[in-house]
Amino acid sequence: MQEVPDATQILGPPLQRFAAEGRISLRQGDRRDHLRFRWEHAPQSDAVLLMSPLGQGVAELVRDASGARLMQANQAAVIADSLPQLTQRAFGAPLPLDAMADWLRGARPGLSGEVDGWRVVIKDTSVFRQGRLLRVMEASREDVELKLIVDDWDVPDE
Repeated sequence: MQEVPDATQILGPPLQRFAAEGRISLRQGDRRDHLRFRWEHAPQSDAVLLMSPLGQGVAELVRDASGARLMQANQAAVIADSLPQLTQRAFGAPLPLDAMADWLRGARPGLSGEVDGWRVVIKDTSVFRQGRLLRVMEASREDVELKLIVDDWDVPDE
């Protein structure tokens, strides 16, 4: 049973590592994309596998000490210094992936906020062990809307 967050609920405590699976809906102008994702986060890295709605891998975003990369089958890798720069080059919009990772892991405890011009609202949360993790996040900036729904969490014991 999912609980609807109220103003007294916050995310956290922060996770150092997690794997989250779910769905992403991205709308930019008249273009709409629906994807599944698996996001693996560790303190020095992120790996986001993007899949079609039926589960076929279409791209992988990776961030580590050497920068950020987008890899797609039969295409040259797109390389940048950061995830927002990478998404700007690849998708035409600097998606706030670094901040989204912080909200996902509970390091940004508020249920709403703004980062780099993006307005972020946590619409739903779920109780996990001793804390609270997001389940539904919406982010918007100009004509771009992003909705992320986490269907499953895998959090190692720390």
